[in-house]
Amino acid sequence: MTASNPPKTWTKSADRPLRSLRKSLGIWLFAHFVGVPVPWAAARQTDGRILLAYEHERLLALAAAGERVPPVLAFDGDSLVSGDIGTTLDHCLHRSPEVERLPLMCAAAADLASFHARGQWHGGAQTRNITWDGQHFARLDFEECLQPGMPLATVQIYDALQLVLSLARYLLPLGPQAVQAVLSAYADTPATRAQVPDLRAFLRRLLPRLHRVSRLAAWSARLDRSRELERLRTVLDGMAAFVQDLPPRA
Repeated sequence: MTASNPPKTWTKSADRPLRSLRKSLGIWLFAHFVGVPVPWAAARQTDGRILLAYEHERLLALAAAGERVPPVLAFDGDSLVSGDIGTTLDHCLHRSPEVERLPLMCAAAADLASFHARGQWHGGAQTRNITWDGQHFARLDFEECLQPGMPLATVQIYDALQLVLSLARYLLPLGPQAVQAVLSAYADTPATRAQVPDLRAFLRRLLPRLHRVSRLAAWSARLDRSRELERLRTVLDGMAAFVQDLPPRA
């Protein structure tokens, strides 16, 4: 008779390396560039205990609201022990055949829309902070202190942008139409489209700024041929198609 494996747990400590000034400035500048005015105090994380306490509070509140987040097993102010909630979306996509990726990416976008429609926000909606167990998506890493201080709709738009940009590596080989499909899965899902922010209107204002970056980068042969810029241009083309496409009637 073999012993069963103990449940996996994760421990986050207040005594850990925090963002450098350079990284904080980069996050702050990027957020403002894409039209999301993240407060400097939220970008510049300097106190591990405050971050840990904030994440602890958010996990408890989200769990009480019935959201799928890591269960809090212990918290003493210096460390936070949480349960495991499965494999990250990034890892699932990485090991999936290419033909299976777009349906999963669209499902993740629709699930984020449902999360937002329930009045929630993530603050770190990249693929590394979303998990998938084959039936349900769940979310982790909630130390971004974006509320109070920012309108809920703005934070939710930031979530949507974080998700799409973190999917860029998987969207690139599928082309702009895949980007459009993911954006539509977020904005046009019938059950939630009336409760999520207007992503088309936001992207309509943002796209000219992003296209200017793409054109400027073309002056550098090295940048123009980079994989990062290739991914960005695929995302931009998909965003442009999404903005031009009329949403379905209610």
